[in-house]
Amino acid sequence: MNKKLLIASAAVALFAAGSAQAAVIQLTGVSGIWTATNPVSPAVSGGGTNEIRWGTPAIFGGQQSGYRFDGSAPPAVNVNENVDFNLGTFTHYNWPIFEPSLNTAQLTVETNLTIDGMAETIYSVFEFEHWETPNNARPCADGGTNGVGVNRNGCADRVTFALNVGASDSFLIDGVNYFVDISGFFYNGALASEFWTKEEKDNDATLKGVITSRPVSVPEPSTLALLGLGLLGFGVRKRMAKAA
Repeated sequence: MNKKLLIASAAVALFAAGSAQAAVIQLTGVSGIWTATNPVSPAVSGGGTNEIRWGTPAIFGGQQSGYRFDGSAPPAVNVNENVDFNLGTFTHYNWPIFEPSLNTAQLTVETNLTIDGMAETIYSVFEFEHWETPNNARPCADGGTNGVGVNRNGCADRVTFALNVGASDSFLIDGVNYFVDISGFFYNGALASEFWTKEEKDNDATLKGVITSRPVSVPEPSTLALLGLGLLGFGVRKRMAKAA
């Protein structure tokens, strides 16, 4: 390889190396509050906080049923691009209760990130539908046998969740677009839209997201070639100056 091609190749390599430097991404805080519950208080308590409760306990020593969301940060955690990361945990506390019961609820999740020191915030809204099934039904609402499996303590109740607003967002930082996608709730390792909870038990689903990036514009080969020629010209001028 002659000297001109060597210098041009080195320039291309230096440019590519500088462009490929990974950003430092941190998840600094995640929080969630419950809003727009149906029915409204006093049947449902805790609106505007991360935990709501409802219903009159139907068994001695029982509790109210409830929903809770716990964010995974703080403390801050590092996030890698193209790898799912945990935003928080949704928990359903299922207890036998008398009517009235929760029908629907809305969860607003605030996600705070820093990307190369730049702070960004995302708001995501989830709609929940709750089915408080008759505990003594035969068969149970899920089609299973009462007293068996998930219906062992009476018929299980169903929770359905769906992302409503803010499925994704993007931020332009130093010429790179970062896309933050809220994937949704994962249950038993898979993306899910619902689960059934056994009576007198808790059930969890994990909210996950993923970050990808893409440069706003990638230089054309001709641009890289001109860069190489520019450095080559700089080298020639330097040698001429020495000779003079």
